[in-house]
Amino acid sequence: MRRRKRMLEDLEQDIRDHIETDTRDNIARGMSPEEARYAAIRKFGNVTRVKEDTREVWTFVWLEQLLQDVRFALRTLRKNPGFALTAVLILALGIAANVIVFGVLQGLVLRTLDVPHADRVMTLQPKHGGPFLSYPEVRDVRDGNTVFSAVAAIGIQDFGLEANGVMRPVWGSEVSGQYFEVVGIKPFLGRLLQRADDDHPGASEAAVLSWSTWKSDFGADPDIVGTTVRIDKHAYTIVGVAPKGFYGTEKIAQPDIFVPMANEASLDGIDWLESRSHKNIFSVVRIKDGVTMPQVQADLNAIAARIARQYPKDEEGLALKLARPGLVGDFIGGPARGFLTGVMGLAGIVLLAACANLGSLFAARTADRTREIAIRMAIGASRWRILRQVLVEAFVISIFGGACACWLAWMALDGLAGWHPPTRFPIKFLVTPQPSLILMAFLISVLAGVLFGVMPLRQIFKTDPNDAIKGGGIQSSAGRRWALRDILLAAQIALCCVTVTAAFVALRGLGKSLTMDLGFNTKNAVRTQFDLNQAGYTSDAAADHFQRQLLERISQIPGVEAAGYANATPLDLDASVSDVFSQQAIDFRPSNKAFDTYFYRVSPGYLAAAGTPLLAGRDVSFDDTETTPPVAIVNQEFARRLFRTEQAVGRYFKNRNGVSIQIVGIMADGKYFTLSEDPEAATFFPFSQKGGTNTALLVRTQRDTGDMVAAIRDVVRDLDRAVPIRESGAWYSQLALSFFPSQVATVSLGLFWAFGLLLSIAGTFGLASYSVSKRQRELSIRVALGAQARQILSTALGRMLILLGSGSVVGIVLGVTASRLLSAIVYQASAQDPFVLACVVFTMLLTGSLSVAGPVRRVLHLEPANLLREQ
Repeated sequence: MRRRKRMLEDLEQDIRDHIETDTRDNIARGMSPEEARYAAIRKFGNVTRVKEDTREVWTFVWLEQLLQDVRFALRTLRKNPGFALTAVLILALGIAANVIVFGVLQGLVLRTLDVPHADRVMTLQPKHGGPFLSYPEVRDVRDGNTVFSAVAAIGIQDFGLEANGVMRPVWGSEVSGQYFEVVGIKPFLGRLLQRADDDHPGASEAAVLSWSTWKSDFGADPDIVGTTVRIDKHAYTIVGVAPKGFYGTEKIAQPDIFVPMANEASLDGIDWLESRSHKNIFSVVRIKDGVTMPQVQADLNAIAARIARQYPKDEEGLALKLARPGLVGDFIGGPARGFLTGVMGLAGIVLLAACANLGSLFAARTADRTREIAIRMAIGASRWRILRQVLVEAFVISIFGGACACWLAWMALDGLAGWHPPTRFPIKFLVTPQPSLILMAFLISVLAGVLFGVMPLRQIFKTDPNDAIKGGGIQSSAGRRWALRDILLAAQIALCCVTVTAAFVALRGLGKSLTMDLGFNTKNAVRTQFDLNQAGYTSDAAADHFQRQLLERISQIPGVEAAGYANATPLDLDASVSDVFSQQAIDFRPSNKAFDTYFYRVSPGYLAAAGTPLLAGRDVSFDDTETTPPVAIVNQEFARRLFRTEQAVGRYFKNRNGVSIQIVGIMADGKYFTLSEDPEAATFFPFSQKGGTNTALLVRTQRDTGDMVAAIRDVVRDLDRAVPIRESGAWYSQLALSFFPSQVATVSLGLFWAFGLLLSIAGTFGLASYSVSKRQRELSIRVALGAQARQILSTALGRMLILLGSGSVVGIVLGVTASRLLSAIVYQASAQDPFVLACVVFTMLLTGSLSVAGPVRRVLHLEPANLLREQ
């Protein structure tokens, strides 16, 4: 700027010197001083023009003109604060929606694990079914591959951690010896688990703390290494602390502690390290440098074929593949990527609707400025110069909108990162705002500025200065053709209708999921979860004694209608699956199974406590013991699949070990893993025939939930104070994670729906008001000549109603197509539901009515005499 000022001063001095030199020459020729100066100025020419021509050859002239345009744009927007604030708010919300969704997409899907050479770390999983493997399968891959530098198994488990005399439940990871070789990190303190720690059961009682647990639970003690703690009553030594920022290999789960998987028998109470049927762990691998993905897949195919040949009964048809890590392979990652991509598309639709809204407002505003534009063109401004000014205005609004959007998105993502979903699982969303989001907001702002800034382009280039000035800037709309702003409004209404349809589909699905028949009744039911293994109950007999005592004591509490316990309950994501064979089966390979079934182990009274109807036969009994023939209660779907009838009491089936099991009862169907699942088979075995330490106690009561929870806790403490209760409360509240996908979809789409409606109302109202204001003179003349109210409304707003109707029809068709993406997440989601279609139609009618209510009132109250007198 100093250089520019100096150059301007030099230019002024040069001009003065030139004029003064000519003046002296003229005086020498005999002219008077005054005549000499006038003659010198006439010879030099237009001083201002010379200055402008000189400045045009300077390299920074474009910057000077840009600054002029920016200052003019700011002055113009300051004169129209209502337009400026509306435009900035609309754009801020549209950009914020995109930045927030992109932030979640980046945090959960696009961002790699925070480990060295993260592109070489992958999840190993079966090609078909869920992501879980058995430990022998992982071990076979580890020992038989030629493409991985390290292969590790991971199991998520809750523990009872006792430190400083205080016992509390924590979530941890049981990891095999090569886990920290796979992730390739360095310890913050001490050392990490090594191969020797997991060489064989009992090889090491070493544990590694996560950085956050070391910070919160141990006060960031720098001397923590070597400290002894008790995990499930077993002494472990803290050998190290993981580095800050390392949360394991899953982006939505944050373990507190890492222990060797070789010790799982003492920690879990079940020895599954040699069981090929116990698929409860997942695996991560690190690919060797220089190895390609086709080489990896070929090696996995060879390993899987070899395993299938060696163990045909357990591994027939085994196929393995790699998947991106962080969301348990493709099991959660696939649906999450699909849903977030769909939501990103809806956010893009909202942004397009915002741009269409602003484009129509800019087009209308440009039409209002026709006289101003004509005058500027008449005095020499080019159309490109005027277009540049309009674009600068658009960019100024988009930058302000982007800045506000960045602040909104940063606050929203920061809140989401600190939020814990309503579940006992260690789920947390690592979506901490990143600086790259600022760049994302800026890019979207620039794109939005271009989109709605170029929309008045045609108006500017077709403006005739002479006609505009002669007509005083008033252009009749009578009989005009369809304008760009009309098309933009129809597009905006259609896009709004898409978000409305998707929102009602999600809302309808959520409503159905809240009222659907789950196969059990959560009302007036209290669920208490604990694992007796964490309190030192290492045998089934000891656990059975405690469980029976507990059930007897709980049943005696006043107000208890029914009580029972199970190893797990439906929809708690802790279900087990087993193969079912017909009674005639003699070959128990997986290919010969009839189907899979979810299975649970329950006590007498559980079905009554759960509110599950027993349709035929009897309940399980404590008389069903290990010495009596195996029995089970199955649901209707199980009976239909195996026997083609629900009359199955007294009939038999076999498990994968060839043991015959008699069906003693038929219960109602239900939901067992997800709300959106198709009808699945389920089997309930007596707890007394094969017990366990994991216990979910159900109590049905008419007492207050809080009082009953307190009473249950008192009984548990009275029996054994060492038993750590994971959770205890209303059963319905503990199922929140099952309803979480539907709720997220409904809330997300509901926000888009609300914003889309606001955009539609604002755009329609703005354009309707503009149409009425531009045609007031014409409408007044029609009223003066005797036109009826219906004719006046048809003339003023008929085109608007056509746009509302056509845009809504197109939007409903697009919404029906787009809503199919929700079917994998929302229970029974369908845009073809008559209720959904009726709600969408009613909403669009209401939107249209609210949008044109003001302009209609304005038309019906026209005073032609006053208006014509003013003009």
